Amino acid sequence: MIELIRNFFTSIFGYFFDLGEFLVGIGIGLLLAWVFVKLRPAREELSNWYQVRREAASERRGRSSLDKYRTDLITRVSALHVANALFSLEEISVPPRLLAPPLPTDPDRTDPAPEDTLSVLPNLPDRKFLSGIYRAPTIGLGNALKDGANILITGRPGSGKSTALAYLCIRSAMRDNEAGVAAELFPVFIHAADLILDRNSEKDPLRPIVTAAVETTSSGAASKLPGNINNRFSKGQAILLLDGLDEFPANELSTVAAWLKRLLEAFPKLRVVAAGPVRGFDGITDAGLNAVPIAPWSAHEQQVFLQKWAVAWQEHILPTLPKKRHSDIDPALFSGWVADLVRGYTPLETTLLTWSAYVGDVRGPSIIEVYDSYISRFLSPNEQRAARATALNWINGRSGIIADRAIRRGTPINDMIEAGILTRHVANRLTFSNPSIGSFLAAGEMAESGLSYDAAQLGWSPAESTMRYFAGMGDISPIADRYLEVKDDPLEDHLLTMSDWIRDAQGSPDWKARVLRELATIINAHTKPYGLRLRAAHALASSNEMSVAVLFRRLLGSRYPSSRVLGALGIGGLRDEDSIDLLVKTINERQNLHTRQACCLGLGGIGTVNSMEALGRFLLEGDESVRLAAGESLACNPDEGYSMLKEAVERDDLLTRRAAVFGLSRIQADWAYEILETIQVEDDQWVVRGAAAEAVDRRKSPPWRIETHPADPSELPWLIEFAAREGLGVAPGKASMEMIRRALAKGTPDEQIAALETIAWIGGDDFQVELNKALNSDEPH
Repeated sequence: MIELIRNFFTSIFGYFFDLGEFLVGIGIGLLLAWVFVKLRPAREELSNWYQVRREAASERRGRSSLDKYRTDLITRVSALHVANALFSLEEISVPPRLLAPPLPTDPDRTDPAPEDTLSVLPNLPDRKFLSGIYRAPTIGLGNALKDGANILITGRPGSGKSTALAYLCIRSAMRDNEAGVAAELFPVFIHAADLILDRNSEKDPLRPIVTAAVETTSSGAASKLPGNINNRFSKGQAILLLDGLDEFPANELSTVAAWLKRLLEAFPKLRVVAAGPVRGFDGITDAGLNAVPIAPWSAHEQQVFLQKWAVAWQEHILPTLPKKRHSDIDPALFSGWVADLVRGYTPLETTLLTWSAYVGDVRGPSIIEVYDSYISRFLSPNEQRAARATALNWINGRSGIIADRAIRRGTPINDMIEAGILTRHVANRLTFSNPSIGSFLAAGEMAESGLSYDAAQLGWSPAESTMRYFAGMGDISPIADRYLEVKDDPLEDHLLTMSDWIRDAQGSPDWKARVLRELATIINAHTKPYGLRLRAAHALASSNEMSVAVLFRRLLGSRYPSSRVLGALGIGGLRDEDSIDLLVKTINERQNLHTRQACCLGLGGIGTVNSMEALGRFLLEGDESVRLAAGESLACNPDEGYSMLKEAVERDDLLTRRAAVFGLSRIQADWAYEILETIQVEDDQWVVRGAAAEAVDRRKSPPWRIETHPADPSELPWLIEFAAREGLGVAPGKASMEMIRRALAKGTPDEQIAALETIAWIGGDDFQVELNKALNSDEPH
């Protein structure tokens, strides 16, 4: 039998078979199998250890790639400001803020909306001169993002929109808590000129972002960038910072808006913050962005900037200067001189004037001379001629990107790029690094070659800036006459645009007097919309024409409260010292509360020793409401006002201390916050402690919100309730639009206001009749 088995296996395994060896082999195999099974936990532990090591190595490589990208991004973005030749943005930046939007009207709300003295000065999206003088309520970028809204930062050229984006980008890349939710997100910063919006972008809206980001990032950080962008965008862990939308006219902006809408539909959790124009952005809001104006610099922000500039100058520039040049002059003297001139100036204008003062090439205090000094510092006369020609061709072409045909042969493009005048983008596209500089150069070319009527068309901010600068260089009367012939414009766009020309206009042309008369007619007409009259007040106060003071004094004596408020605000904005006694008299006459509040603000806006002393007396001796207004008005003055508030919180009188708390609550400095924290714990009067606690809570959690809108008006609770009261329902789409129309016609005043606010984000093309009717309503709101 054994022999048969041996022969059988021999026939299978070969010419010789050893049964013993076969059995031993089976035994060894079973033993190894047993050992393999028994070592399973050890094998799994070893496998897990190897997997963790491999993932850790991959994470280190990914983190290293992300760290390189963030470092590269911070370096690149830190140079995106006009004074980058001297300092980084971090050294001289003032934390940007947004004007607090009005609280949305909710007809169902029973609790009163928070109010303060600034309620007499509503924030406007396009006129902000008085908002800067009186320190209108603002919110930081971190707070603006916390409720999930995507934001379009609006403002005129030079108002600081791009710097705000750069500042937020740096804070996000550094994971700074100041950036709010953006500190946890992956930042991508691109300029609109870097977007290649072709057919491929219609299928893949993320592709233009990847291309732009890779092209604008150093090679060391760009290798893994496409994968990181795709991953972060898909997970909703990214924030897109989109600059330059205000440089694009409406026809080009609509293309970007359509792409942006597709992008947000593909990545609904993506956060977007963009910089755009003051008006003409309806396509962007339709894509889901909320338009919020950049806050103007008040005297406080200008003072902070001048202090930072002086420190940076002493650290980096002063040691390099000849000892007998500027090194013996105290930088405080420069800052003090500049501070008296930059009232109402934009951040760009303030920066250029400060730079000229420190360098010593300032040719005069006017904006035209300040820009001229800057240009002469970087470009030779031949380069200036080429730059001016390129700029005017850009303006006449009305495009966000400088067309090839706009550049004459022989133009030193590379030299202008090196000087920071031009920027090269993806696909070799060119733009002016700062559109305001381009507009100034275009105005200079018009002053030499003649007026361009193509540049005089409204609706594109670089062209409008060009006309403003040209008004300070040449004869703009033909355009002014054309603008003044425009009638029946409910927003008075042409007239208000011309008001920006007055401050720097040469001589006393006829059109200037005509514009002032037209503005005076508007502000005097108490039957016109208050928003339009307030715009006229901003325009007149910023004109720097002291003859306007007579008009404001006359308004202060009007029998209409709204006119008295505008008169008081205008007097302070114009800094009319001769009207101090009139403001004091109006407060003592116990006019209505809004008038008295406006008069206190007017005293704060004037800011002289006499006006500050008057506010101090009201803070110590006035009735309670006037004391509060005086305390808040002292916050408009960083010099005397701040010191008076510090002294007032030490007074024995609790009403004075309480009013001083309200004033300190309007100051964004850390020292003011520390005082408020101390008072809420240590003051011996609960009324004062309560006011300080409220101020601290308000600083931590401002009452103003930038909220996301529902997908359709039919989801609005107040509209559903209104429809039910009408015995109807609200269906999505066109039916909800008709219900909005019905609310405008038949609703309560609050419902009508809420309907108008809804139209602002759903688009008003179908509501022209209703909007014009609302403008002529007897209800001022």
